[in-house]
Amino acid sequence: MMKIKKIKGQKTNPLLILGLLIFFFNFNSAVKKDLEVSLEGKKIDALSGAGLTINFLFRVANSSSQTYQLIKTSQRTLINQQEFFRLENSLERPIEVPPQSSTLINLPVKITYAYLFQTLPSLKGIERFTCNLVGWLTLVDQKRREQKISFVATADFPLFREWPLTFEPLEVKNFSLGGADLLLAFSLTNNNSFTWILRSLEGYLELAGKKVGSLSQTFQDSLFPGESKRVVIPLLLDFFELGSDLHSFLEAPDIEASISGMMEIESEWGKFRLPLSVKQKVQINRNDFRYYPHL
Repeated sequence: MMKIKKIKGQKTNPLLILGLLIFFFNFNSAVKKDLEVSLEGKKIDALSGAGLTINFLFRVANSSSQTYQLIKTSQRTLINQQEFFRLENSLERPIEVPPQSSTLINLPVKITYAYLFQTLPSLKGIERFTCNLVGWLTLVDQKRREQKISFVATADFPLFREWPLTFEPLEVKNFSLGGADLLLAFSLTNNNSFTWILRSLEGYLELAGKKVGSLSQTFQDSLFPGESKRVVIPLLLDFFELGSDLHSFLEAPDIEASISGMMEIESEWGKFRLPLSVKQKVQINRNDFRYYPHL
């Protein structure tokens, strides 16, 4: 059985962090050098307005002639020098580190902003954070003798806010019994305290619940905090294909518009693909074509 023990965080003195680093350095120096651990990389994943995950990727190198197995991880997570939580994880299936070889180990740190500010309320109002991960890995050799190796890693992460999308009034350029020529425009706003680059938008558009077009655009736009990107989509509708009821909907003062798909944004923290799903009532701006069915 996997045994996980999680302990809520408390404020930690910076001197304690320094002492921990010195302890782990001395501890590693005292044990045999059959096993060594190094930070291979770090990456933020699963970014959303609710939180994110920091993946710390470690390489465990085995210079001996025997196989070791990783059986337990113990870690402390500190945010801006305050203890966030402790985690002990006894692996249900040990991970092998072959002789004269190495194995990659991923230690993810999942952070939800609600839990972060509940646990460490002094961090409210901060937009950028530093995550320190310290702990040790417990491995056993073929005779079940334990050896512990310590690790230390650091990563920055942002407070991320989702980008609001706002539709503009739907512009009707031409309107007849057979079809319509429309312009649907909307704005995406960088609601964060850091500059993000808008890379792409993909998905489909609906009017009154009917799919009327696709969305596939690429960009190179750097959006500063509070800055917006306006996107205009031309739509050519065929009522014989889409149904005559859409014709009736477009005669009303407003109509329900929606976008579903994905957006790709980029910053110093990497590239992220985020879901895009918005449904709003939009005003219809048009000349009055109702009395000119021949147009």
